[in-house]
Amino acid sequence: MTTTQPHRTYDAVAMILHWIIALLLIPMLFFGEELMEKEGESTFLPSLHVSIGTAVLILSIVRLAWRIGHPAPTAPKQSPRWEAVISRFTHLAFYVLMIGLPVTGWLALPHLLAEEPSFAGILMFGFAVPAAPDLGLPVGALHEAGSKFGIALLILHVAAALKHHFINHDEVLTRMLPGHH
Repeated sequence: MTTTQPHRTYDAVAMILHWIIALLLIPMLFFGEELMEKEGESTFLPSLHVSIGTAVLILSIVRLAWRIGHPAPTAPKQSPRWEAVISRFTHLAFYVLMIGLPVTGWLALPHLLAEEPSFAGILMFGFAVPAAPDLGLPVGALHEAGSKFGIALLILHVAAALKHHFINHDEVLTRMLPGHH
């Protein structure tokens, strides 16, 4: 069932997916590289990185499917057009990153395994990671650049939400918070 009526807040499913993905993605953006540095011969942290990245991918696909059937609330009437354009771009860029970063990470594994064969013990939720095709492309560099772009996008997203709340005094921030209808 799709919802086409304009509404003021996100629904519970969108809120839950937003906050779970945020709780997984934010540490990955800031500490993902450190998780891939093995302590001794342990692959626990790299396996954690791969498992969290896979969870972000799955949840992001679910969130995107949900969003298609349940559009976001409309922008406040007093918002300038440029803010709406930047908001749409930011949200689209987040979906590209939340899906693209796990995919480029997986595609970078053959190169990582060639450099460090002991990474072959990396697991995804306790299972062997499926083999990724070696595309001969700089997907590792793309993954790293995407994570840096993700940090900048996250800062922009949080700053915009805070601006709306503390300067504009509108409901843009609170419509993603549970209990604010």
